[in-house]
Amino acid sequence: MEFRMPVRDIMTRDVATIDIKSDVQALAIKMLGLDVGSIIITDRERPVGIVTERDIVRKIVSKNILPNDISIRELMTSPLITIPATEDVTNAMFKMVKMKIRRLPVVEGARLIGIVTDTDLIAASVEMGSVCSDLIGMHRERIASESVSQFSLRQGICERCQIFKLDLKLVDGAILCEDCRETT
Repeated sequence: MEFRMPVRDIMTRDVATIDIKSDVQALAIKMLGLDVGSIIITDRERPVGIVTERDIVRKIVSKNILPNDISIRELMTSPLITIPATEDVTNAMFKMVKMKIRRLPVVEGARLIGIVTDTDLIAASVEMGSVCSDLIGMHRERIASESVSQFSLRQGICERCQIFKLDLKLVDGAILCEDCRETT
């Protein structure tokens, strides 16, 4: 079964951004203040790159560089990999796996409108699974009765006593033998 859902439906709309002309310390302070692990870099309000906590560790901390000795342009990952807002969530998952990234800025044209993360995709997957489970539960009795009539199950294993019996019938969504039907 396949679900179609645009990334617009699961993205985070409030995206942390900072102008490319800012300094790295201001970037770090903003990330801390917003409690985010990444920030989109903009140039004249157009998204041009991303800086993640990992970038800071790899390009500053591990090299013992002072934040004032590196520019945001040098620190950021660019070009920015984005996805259109109308793109399917499944395609976003494949793109993130293929590109080995955990965050995918969402755009309409060249305008940043959101971001989708690996956590957003996991949450959406869990929610879709829950919806499927609810739908199956709602239709279980109908599905079971169609199966019974379709295959003419008059004999088989009773779902309650687990014994092979004759004259099985569907009762409240379970296929039961005569003895188990009498005890319900």
